[in-house]
Amino acid sequence: MKEKFKTYAIADVMAIILVAVMVFASEYFGEREIIFPEMAALSVGYLVSKKRGWMVNDSRILGLITGCAVLGVLIVRYINIGDYLEVLMAFIISQIIFLYSGTTLAPFISAIVLPVVLQTTTWVYPISAFILTAVLILGHRLLLKLGIREDEEYTPVRLDSKEDKKDALIRVLILAVVGAAAYASGFKFAIAPPLLVAFAELSRPGNKAKKKPFKTIALLTLCALEGAVIRYVLVLKLGFSLTFAAAVIMLIALLIIHMFDMYMPPAGAIAILSILIPAEAVATFPLQVFAGVSIFVFCAGTIFSRREAGK
Repeated sequence: MKEKFKTYAIADVMAIILVAVMVFASEYFGEREIIFPEMAALSVGYLVSKKRGWMVNDSRILGLITGCAVLGVLIVRYINIGDYLEVLMAFIISQIIFLYSGTTLAPFISAIVLPVVLQTTTWVYPISAFILTAVLILGHRLLLKLGIREDEEYTPVRLDSKEDKKDALIRVLILAVVGAAAYASGFKFAIAPPLLVAFAELSRPGNKAKKKPFKTIALLTLCALEGAVIRYVLVLKLGFSLTFAAAVIMLIALLIIHMFDMYMPPAGAIAILSILIPAEAVATFPLQVFAGVSIFVFCAGTIFSRREAGK
């Protein structure tokens, strides 16, 4: 038990330090685009989780995250069709990449969608994503060297079958409807990038989390709630730095993840996203997340259950 706690503690501390350094760099240089919430998700899946969160290797995780970050900025800079349609375009591109990437790495969806949601035009964002992902990979290799994580062989996966393409199309259609409602109502964080990552993972055949819908909804909502509350209290009310708040948010998110025994990477990302959203959205952020994840969990458990049922 003591050895198990030590193993988790080392990985958790590494994840918290990575997030804190990221936010500190953002505050120090005055560039909010340095903050990449999906780094928290990658930390959960690549450092903290008992097993590797995705079928992927180091080179592909670095290439996919960086490449998608670049694509997201390009969409904002050169495709001027409105925020909602740009988000939909980014998601469509991510689904095409998902089909042919040879991996199950869903967080790159956030890498391309986040700059569109935040209307990021600076190249600081993809540079930050590249550096942070490289540091994450080094951390993963250190855990392997220390014997805390076991090396897992990467085998390219095929996700371009007729059924996979059908699933991708259905995901796009669902986002088109849910996204239109989210933007029309002012609840755009109901389709926050980490929730789109969760949706992609939940809608894949064999995903275990969708068999625990209420627990999944509770996990993501609770992480959003603790993030929003801590930012409100520590930053907006007491004036503490974002770096300190981010470290506390990540610590509590990891405690929640361990408590639930559900190592869903988007839970970490949704918690850290709370420090990046506009101040006026903090109060409703947990409610928006609850609404979005509830819809996506429902869709994953109904519309996407046909393949498990052999239909």
